Amino acid sequence: GAIVFRGIFVAIGTGLLSLGPYVEVIFALIVAWTAVMMLRNREEKEEIEDYSQHIAYRMVKKLFPIWPKLSGHAFLLTQKEVDAELAKPENKDVTIGRGKKAALYATPLMLCVAVVELSDVMFAFDSVPAIIAVSREPLIVYSAMMFAILGLRTLYFVLEALKQYLVHLEKAVIALLFFIAVKLGLNATDSLWGHGLHISATSSLFVVLGVLALGIIASFVFPEKTESADK
Repeated sequence: GAIVFRGIFVAIGTGLLSLGPYVEVIFALIVAWTAVMMLRNREEKEEIEDYSQHIAYRMVKKLFPIWPKLSGHAFLLTQKEVDAELAKPENKDVTIGRGKKAALYATPLMLCVAVVELSDVMFAFDSVPAIIAVSREPLIVYSAMMFAILGLRTLYFVLEALKQYLVHLEKAVIALLFFIAVKLGLNATDSLWGHGLHISATSSLFVVLGVLALGIIASFVFPEKTESADK
């Protein structure tokens, strides 16, 4: 799913750029909006999210009745399979499938896939304009995103473990998003009014590396105090 959606978004994004500089302005606003939302949510305490209110969950629930238990690796169950599950003693309290019948039932695994894929679409919606600011070659953009996906799932657990130490890394990412928005805006206004201001791909690379390095170094030099230490 991630591979397909990235390919679609890259094709659409690079294709839209051919329509004129105003598309770059829209992309710049999207990236800037993402940075602002991250900045606003940075101080909020993390809470357990209720995924029953997620749009993907609600969409699946409208299409299929939800079977409340996992059934192997199945995403969908037929009525015959549900009847077989209902016959098991451990499912005697399950009411779904006993009254109104349905052709197919969604399992919790189906709900997880729907939430993950829709979240991936939203992530691609933000990330494609950001990477297009660095390179407009579709092959380079798509290849970079594929390598990012390959490493993302592994690096997630590493970054999650290091998050308590790299306390200023998120600020660095927010700064980079604003930088990318400015870069897209400069490219667009240069095409419109010819002011001559332009940030090259090489300069962008050094800025990205420098800001990330600064965020990591600052996390160790200026660690945030914990609540227990304050008390």
